[in-house]
Amino acid sequence: MVGTVLKKDLEKVLSTFPKLKFCKNKNLNFLKGEIDIFDSNGVYWDSFTIAIVIPKNYPNAVPGVIELSKNIERIDERHISEHGECCLDITHELLYQARSGIKIIDFIKNSVYPYFANQLFFLSQGKYANGEYAHHFNGVKQFYKEKLGLDDIPLIIKILELIIINKVPSRNSICPCGEKKIKYCHDSQIEFLKSVGKTQIKSDLMEFRKILSS
Repeated sequence: MVGTVLKKDLEKVLSTFPKLKFCKNKNLNFLKGEIDIFDSNGVYWDSFTIAIVIPKNYPNAVPGVIELSKNIERIDERHISEHGECCLDITHELLYQARSGIKIIDFIKNSVYPYFANQLFFLSQGKYANGEYAHHFNGVKQFYKEKLGLDDIPLIIKILELIIINKVPSRNSICPCGEKKIKYCHDSQIEFLKSVGKTQIKSDLMEFRKILSS
């Protein structure tokens, strides 16, 4: 059974992207069909056959996207798995968005469509329009450094450990870095990391510990 919120959101998707169809397989809800890509002048570029898996706890989870047409080479450089699972953005960004809810129409417009447009741009120019993250955990390290301003691995580990055990000091306490009160220091970074969920935090912590011990 499709919930009222999802039903209304799907109506917007199907009117905006008429080549996508809503499908249901047992307990799995998904969209399947073609998405047409146009350049900034409205000139048609190409189409991709895709499936968008709608999570059970919609809208507070990240949908999955699979490229079915096999137009994208299955290599890391193209940010796609061998099974066609698309890496639309750094996981942390999507998890952060999911906390407040990801409407499927916004997800397609802001994440899915730009991903496939960027794939065509790559074929034309040999690079992505707005740069890219490195592959695998190197991309996570890049995100911590460039987006969160965190490059000190011992400090990162300390922050992640505190988040996992629910022992992050109050905003008026000295920051884990030892510099100033948290509210004048790493407050925004800590709050962002808390929002992505402990599953991701535990995974990051394990990988940062490996780097520190290597």
